[in-house]
Amino acid sequence: MNLEQLINRIRNRTSTQPEMTDDVVIKFVNVLEGIEHEELSCADIYTILDEFVENEVKGGDKNKLSPLIHEHLELCSECCDEYEALLAVVEHTDEIK
Repeated sequence: MNLEQLINRIRNRTSTQPEMTDDVVIKFVNVLEGIEHEELSCADIYTILDEFVENEVKGGDKNKLSPLIHEHLELCSECCDEYEALLAVVEHTDEIK
């Protein structure tokens, strides 16, 4: 099911509306893309990175647990380097235990 079909399906549940054109769907997607979402700064990441790594090492899904952290790590090479270094230390420490 594509986005247009999904939107039409939702609209049909609430009322009978004519089919949406591709132009309307594109405008709707553009509005959704323009919505501001919360972003984390590098300082925010450094504050919570240790907990994030510990949860991941324990088997947590980092994408589900903290999507904003995951998104920041994908975009910021400095924080990603810090994350990888901390992850290596924690994993190595767990191996020694």
